[in-house]
Amino acid sequence: MNPKIISIAQKLKEQFLDELPRSNEISLFLCGGSGDQEAEFRKEVGRQISQMPSKYMYSIYYPEDMFIELILGHQKQDLLSLENLLADSVHCVVILLQSPGTFTELGAFTNYHKLSDKLVVVIDPRYSRSRSFISMGPVRYLQTKTKSKVLYSRMDRSNLSVLAKQVAEAARDIAKHSSPISDLSNPISSYRFHLSLIYVFDPIPKDSVFGILRVLATDEQDLAITAETVINSLINERKVASVSGKLSTTSKGIDSLIYDNKTKRRSQATLSLLSELRLEALNLTMRKSYSRVWAER
Repeated sequence: MNPKIISIAQKLKEQFLDELPRSNEISLFLCGGSGDQEAEFRKEVGRQISQMPSKYMYSIYYPEDMFIELILGHQKQDLLSLENLLADSVHCVVILLQSPGTFTELGAFTNYHKLSDKLVVVIDPRYSRSRSFISMGPVRYLQTKTKSKVLYSRMDRSNLSVLAKQVAEAARDIAKHSSPISDLSNPISSYRFHLSLIYVFDPIPKDSVFGILRVLATDEQDLAITAETVINSLINERKVASVSGKLSTTSKGIDSLIYDNKTKRRSQATLSLLSELRLEALNLTMRKSYSRVWAER
């Protein structure tokens, strides 16, 4: 890989990945039933939480939005492994116990040591006194042996605002002892870095993104899965377009990269840096043939 490419990528990493996370930002992975009605209810819960007036900023993520291409694509990744990857990257994992599938998910996450202290489990109040395996097993374990939170709250639209508030409060408590690692293996913290990389080198071969990551990363574990997760999310959100194996940013992606959640001053500083690096990248690619730039070592 051309060392000038790596130098530009390193500057983007310092700007968009190595910066200190905002202390008031709390990220949640929202799991639940996979049926259409259950999925839509989860989205409504997520919207309520993210729009809640608060000094905290809540970022909500859903497994089906981030992982669908990896689950159905040629790599056929297993959903539990992918969820574990994302769960390692957020402050807390919320599980709405809506179906037998979520009971299995609860059991798996309870036994996953990295997750057992960062779960928020929501159970219908009708089962608060139940002596089922779920109540006597995973739920009791979480209540007595971990820092996770178990909430008994109705999961219907009439209780939506109350449920959202309860989940947000529980997430804040868990976030006090849960700090996601900000590196290239984290699909959430590296999201804007990937978007900036594609913008500066637009159009960039998808394989070259992986090549850059391998040079920048200190540990290659999960890098390919993380990159696939982020790129698929960007494509699904129409922030990035993929044509003939090359990635390009859309106008929506550019606006998101420069202006989302920023003051006017920070937006101008971001635009200035990206413009400078984009010009540097264009000079590099125009002086040499496009293929030679990416192939040179």
